[in-house]
Amino acid sequence: MRLDSGSSSASLLRLVLLAAVIPLTAYFSPLTGQTAPQQTAFEQLRDSLATSSDTALLRTKLRKILDGLEAGAGLSAELRAGLVGLRLGELRADPDFSDALSSFRRAARLAAARPEPWYGLGLSAAARSQWEMRDPLRLGNRVGLGALERAADYYSRALDADPRFLPAALALPQVTMALLDTARLKQAQTALRRVVEAVPVRPPDLLLALGRVERSAGELDSAAIDFERYLLTGGSRGIGLVELARTRLALGRADGEAPYYEGASLDDPKVIAEYRADLEILAGGDLREFDSLKGQARATYLHRFWTERDHWELRPEGERLREHYRRLLFARAHFHLTISRRFYGPVDAYRSGNNEVDDRGIIYIRHGEPTERLRPFVFGVMPNESWRYARAEGDLLFHFSAGYNSYGGGDLYDYRLVQSVLDLHGAEDAPRDQLLLSRQSLSPVYGRMLNWGRFGSANAGARERNIGRTSIEVGTTTDSYELRFNRRLAAVADLIGVGRSAGGSLAHLVFGIAAPGTSPRLVAAGVEYAVRVRLVALGARDRSVATLDTTIVIALPEPLTKKQYLVGRAQLVLPPGHWRYRAAFQQADSAGVVLPFGTVRVAATDGSALSLSDIALGTPGRAVSWVTDAADTVLLTPSELFRKGAEIEIYYEASGAAPLERYRHEISVLPWNARGPKRRPLVSLSFEEGAAGEVIRSRRTVRLERLKPGNYVVEVKVTARDGSFQVRHRAIRLIEP
Repeated sequence: MRLDSGSSSASLLRLVLLAAVIPLTAYFSPLTGQTAPQQTAFEQLRDSLATSSDTALLRTKLRKILDGLEAGAGLSAELRAGLVGLRLGELRADPDFSDALSSFRRAARLAAARPEPWYGLGLSAAARSQWEMRDPLRLGNRVGLGALERAADYYSRALDADPRFLPAALALPQVTMALLDTARLKQAQTALRRVVEAVPVRPPDLLLALGRVERSAGELDSAAIDFERYLLTGGSRGIGLVELARTRLALGRADGEAPYYEGASLDDPKVIAEYRADLEILAGGDLREFDSLKGQARATYLHRFWTERDHWELRPEGERLREHYRRLLFARAHFHLTISRRFYGPVDAYRSGNNEVDDRGIIYIRHGEPTERLRPFVFGVMPNESWRYARAEGDLLFHFSAGYNSYGGGDLYDYRLVQSVLDLHGAEDAPRDQLLLSRQSLSPVYGRMLNWGRFGSANAGARERNIGRTSIEVGTTTDSYELRFNRRLAAVADLIGVGRSAGGSLAHLVFGIAAPGTSPRLVAAGVEYAVRVRLVALGARDRSVATLDTTIVIALPEPLTKKQYLVGRAQLVLPPGHWRYRAAFQQADSAGVVLPFGTVRVAATDGSALSLSDIALGTPGRAVSWVTDAADTVLLTPSELFRKGAEIEIYYEASGAAPLERYRHEISVLPWNARGPKRRPLVSLSFEEGAAGEVIRSRRTVRLERLKPGNYVVEVKVTARDGSFQVRHRAIRLIEP
């Protein structure tokens, strides 16, 4: 090969030849009196070799070094040969790193008490691990992990030889956290603490490595201190802020929010990649807006991302962010994958593509701790779990199966989602009755599958599979942090958009809470019930338009009886529009309920056109009163249930009226069936009157004594003289007295 004097290869040759004549002690002095510059000479030589990609020149030099070894050269030559072999492996000229491993092993036999040979072995083993994982001819799920474990052992041996050997101290955490072995994490933590004590000047990267290991080992308080010290000693501000934020937030500390948002405002690509990785499990691949933002705009995006989730879940701001990092840490500790490859079959129910946590970890990060978790043993069935999440909109039910069969699956320690308990690996050979009995506490459907007849069992089985399929779809595309209470209250509520205040249009959250589970407080005049009311109204893209979190105290002369309801009202200002809403009620410390989403439509009040409010209904003694801005008292009921024969007070408002113009009002009660309301009214009331102003306030009473128990619709229609009209409906159900 011809070399130009100015080529990089020629420069490398001069460097390597120079290294061959420098005495061993210049690179590797005795342990006593070792200084930081001498300690990094091994890494300096390695970095210098990284400038070359001429494999022919490197092989020539390696042969010369090995020839010298045959003539009796010692440790220095073995280490140089190992580094040259390591570079050849990186260039894929020696893909299995056999030359590097052989040279460093010989060096370790010559000087087992020195750290450099063990560190070199660790580098070579870690590199070999990566090659094995990339090699498609190597089959299996744990390819490369054995080499990675050996790398961790070699780095530990280097630190046993010299606790001040920083390259090994910085490399050990990387492979240890990749393995996520609890015992190894503890060992690495102990080793790094020894290094911190032994090194007189602690470089920031050492404190960063220690903090990451301590956090992975569960020592979060110590990790937070390490990251604080990392920042104080001049470490990268962005990396320090994100690591400090992750740790404080996982501890549930509110002081993790400031570093979190500050770090997000820094345009450091490495830091932004960390934030993106933490979001990806929740946001999936839809992070285009995040990727397009810079600086403070990125921090604003993240603040909105987490605050909206707080509002959805009726929680104080910051709780969802803290819970996310607690979940991330928990999932990585308890649901981590001990494999390097995941293979999917054509019938696998879900393909996360995640190589860090199994499917249990994905669901846990998205939805947190399940309400119920079963890990039953059924003869013939591979390791499996079933989780149930109790939710206001309907329970989610997940089944996870380890191992594989002819239909799909993975490693014995890779838990994957399946649609049905009958899809658990090994279920086809297991006793069906035992399998279904093991899940009976999760849902009544398993009892039906077991005990109903042939057709009933088949229908129940189809329903169970549909529940599983729907749960997977919802569970892997959404996230939640729903409020939970030790005791569930029975409650009904309705959000009624009617009326106005100085702040704008009003919506009234009218609620009724059944007496069982409530706790009154004795006062001089009787008893008081304190009810915490939480409400959020959501608009486009589920962004909150209004929130409410207040406590209402309801005074009664005596405690409620078992069949009575605690009735109350809370109001908030809502802009005109059609909104989704969600409400929760809490009584005392541990009793409460989250209600399913509802909808409310708030009429426009700008006067540009006639618009009709919601219909307020109520009966004396079974409703809560509200005084309008015109000093009228209106009854509001929280439920669609009314007694047969009741007199119902109806109130509504029409905005945008022309003063003094006459409008026709029609109030009808229509029967309702599965196909909707019938157009022939059973009760009707019509009248015409002039508008006193821009707002028409109408209050009437309708008698329902002739109607049978059943479902009905109250319809209000207001028609202007030009023929334009507005119609609103309210469903009711009549029950026996």
